[in-house]
Amino acid sequence: GEVAPPQCSFCKEEQKSEDEELLACTTCKAYYHPGKCLRYKDELKTNIRKLKEWFCPRCVLCSSCERFISDPSNVECSVCCRAWHGTCAPKGHYPSIDFDSAWYCGACCRSRNFRIYDSPPPTPSRPGPKGRKSRAPPKEDSLRFDCDVDELTDLINRRDSTMDALSSENGLSKSATPSPLSYSTQNHKQDEKPRMNGKTDNSCKKKNSNIPLVQKEDSDLYDGSKKVAYSSKPSSSVVPTGQLLHFGTGKVCKAIYASAYEEPLHSAPNLYSCKFCLHTTHLKENLVIHWDHCTAKHPPGNEIYRDDGLAFFEVDGAVQKKYCQDLCLISKLFIASKTLYAEVETFIFYVLCEITTEGYVIVGYFSKEKNPSKNNNLSCLLVLPMVQKMGYGRLLIDMSYELSRIELRVGHPEHPLSDLGILAYRGYWRSSLLCYLREHRKFDRVNIKDISLATRITPVDIVNQLMFDKLITLKGGVYTLKTGKRALKFPLSQCRRRFVDPKKIIWRARPTKEFLDPTKCNSYVSI
Repeated sequence: GEVAPPQCSFCKEEQKSEDEELLACTTCKAYYHPGKCLRYKDELKTNIRKLKEWFCPRCVLCSSCERFISDPSNVECSVCCRAWHGTCAPKGHYPSIDFDSAWYCGACCRSRNFRIYDSPPPTPSRPGPKGRKSRAPPKEDSLRFDCDVDELTDLINRRDSTMDALSSENGLSKSATPSPLSYSTQNHKQDEKPRMNGKTDNSCKKKNSNIPLVQKEDSDLYDGSKKVAYSSKPSSSVVPTGQLLHFGTGKVCKAIYASAYEEPLHSAPNLYSCKFCLHTTHLKENLVIHWDHCTAKHPPGNEIYRDDGLAFFEVDGAVQKKYCQDLCLISKLFIASKTLYAEVETFIFYVLCEITTEGYVIVGYFSKEKNPSKNNNLSCLLVLPMVQKMGYGRLLIDMSYELSRIELRVGHPEHPLSDLGILAYRGYWRSSLLCYLREHRKFDRVNIKDISLATRITPVDIVNQLMFDKLITLKGGVYTLKTGKRALKFPLSQCRRRFVDPKKIIWRARPTKEFLDPTKCNSYVSI
């Protein structure tokens, strides 16, 4: 008879002419789609074809300790396809700062003349002219002031000169500095003698009446600019279309939704925010002046976690109301359902920061109710667009569940979730569940209660994610988990995520009247 075409062990589809070629495991002889099912990138798929042996996710072992891999910090080399635990991995090379970036082990780096890094390499500086020292490259977290400073200084001087001249004409100042655009230096010397104590001789006025002190066009321009700048009512005719947020680090991102700031920030095309205190303005020079006087180097709260160049700060909305309101206003630029602004007193904000040479720069945050009504451990989540694809979203989610663990609660996010929020949570739930199932692969029985108490994810979210990933089936009125048939076949990249080390959390749960029984799910008992 005819030989049946090979079938993918993950998606259960047979080999077709238009599909990619199946890849067979050296140990179990099972077939997989390397790109469609295992989600390997093009470089890794090409290199796998050249290898003599390859092991599927169900058969792969750590190349160092030769144990089964079930941790979220695992790594895979994009050249030799070997895998390691996060604690066993050697030093390697990351070509980019993205969390899902390719990675090369030390042996492959030496064979390809790659420099070995624990983190992405720094940007090389251009060589300077001979005989001179080359200037150091600008820091990434410094403001990119791309306008001409001399031109800006000249504009400021002209503005101040025009203002002083107008004030002198109206008798509002004792001494005035005439505008350089009004009359020449020679005329100024002629008019200098009759002026005494801020008053001008009438004869001198008549003599020089043909020389206006300030041009009418300048006066009208100044009055019009002043009305626009100090207008308290937002203009209904001006509709902002995609404001640009310059968040202090020199990086720019485009706002998705209209800002909730008052005028003149509401209709300004550019917004400039301080990377420490979140002070926001619509003028770049105002931000530069603010930086000269800003003393903040971190969020105004208590540091509860620090690891690997990252830190978490707990900020009470009732204590630091202004900072939390500014944080909410920035969030409104990127979250449509963000309504929290005037009620920050009832929330606690957990701010994630990158530790730099200048201080702690915010990259994201999540908020949480002080007294959650439905056991919510997260109300709002935001990662700034300029630092996305670096795994910070799942790190924030992981911190919310770790805090629930300390509180002896089984938590869940506030519903409904946004479109980007559900994607972040599905990735986190999948990673947590796959790591648990791979770790307990030798257990005869795995139930939802044990998973919930271990991960602090509610049973409803666990069941929904298992059904979404087709890891649970109904047979004879009983739900069973496909631990060996499907859960162990997911690629290791689906387990990979940033996570919080519970031993480094410095935080205590607030005293409450109720607590969760650690032996039950979602069951409260009185003290």
